[in-house]
Amino acid sequence: MSMEEDLGTLIRMLNPYTDGAQGSMDPHTFVAAATPAGPTAAATATPAPATPPPPPNPGRIWMEVDTHYADDWTFKGQPHKINKAVRIAYRWAKKDGSGNILYWVTDYLLIGYEGSNSG
Repeated sequence: MSMEEDLGTLIRMLNPYTDGAQGSMDPHTFVAAATPAGPTAAATATPAPATPPPPPNPGRIWMEVDTHYADDWTFKGQPHKINKAVRIAYRWAKKDGSGNILYWVTDYLLIGYEGSNSG
């Protein structure tokens, strides 16, 4: 697994609003325009060979970035100067005792970059 995949797995596992299971966090994405296929194209199409999925497109993930953020966040009683903040939207399923999805909740992952913001 790559470092990026490990980090994503860690974020998912530490989420206090889900059980941390794979697939428990669903990023909000912008819907890309689909090219409609006619019924004959779908019916006569030859199955494509199995290929790896395309790389993720961060431009489709709903997020806000503040590159001129300047504030202190307190963590474990100590102030930390944050100079860039990123707010990433995701959703998770609220389930009943039987595992049925009752509704989806939108929440946010807030990431603060500590440091001099020297670029």
